[in-house]
Amino acid sequence: MLTAVKAETASRLSEVFQLIDVIKRLEVVPPLSDPNEVKVLRGLFWVHLYAALEYAISNGVQRFLQAIDTLNVPPVHFTPRFFSVVLDSNFSALRNVGEDKRWTKRVELLNAQLSDVPAKINSDIFGLYLQNVWVEKMEILFSCLEINQPIVPDAAYKPYIDELVSQRNGVAHGRMSALAVGSSRRSNELLIRFNAISATCAHFFDCLDQHHSTRSVIQYLHRATYPLGS
Repeated sequence: MLTAVKAETASRLSEVFQLIDVIKRLEVVPPLSDPNEVKVLRGLFWVHLYAALEYAISNGVQRFLQAIDTLNVPPVHFTPRFFSVVLDSNFSALRNVGEDKRWTKRVELLNAQLSDVPAKINSDIFGLYLQNVWVEKMEILFSCLEINQPIVPDAAYKPYIDELVSQRNGVAHGRMSALAVGSSRRSNELLIRFNAISATCAHFFDCLDQHHSTRSVIQYLHRATYPLGS
């Protein structure tokens, strides 16, 4: 299911690792100050690593939803929190609806949960939401997908994710220069963060693979209807 996404993620992470290696070789021994070129590279590291993380999360979710869509599952067979994904069009219909239609739309939403007609799942539903992969957003994502595992393999990695998003945004959105961002952490510290994000991507893929193979977005009573290979 995730073969292509895993391969591309590994390739992107390999590029980031090569960048760290270049930075390490260019750094000087303290207390001498590193040249500005090294600091700029360290600032760009955050943009490069974040791109790999966002690719892994966004494309992993998209591929997972595509795989679930091929099972042709009706809403009545899905677990409750996955309704947040399956019934997206119904939830959207509730926004800015006039008073005359408000209660009609609410009833339609409740009826949709009991539908025995296979649901069409929008695999791009999280596209905009995951443009900044903060820890909080990953927590909500796992909740919507009914994934009960932690979002990271080690709780100590959570601060690294939010730091990554913040530093990347500072450079990419122009609030901070790559030179300024790259003046703080040296290559050994960048490597720690690289390893944490790499492990988080691998953990995320494992969660999706297991979630798909166990059909965990489907109510237990109905899982046998959708065996592996179906």
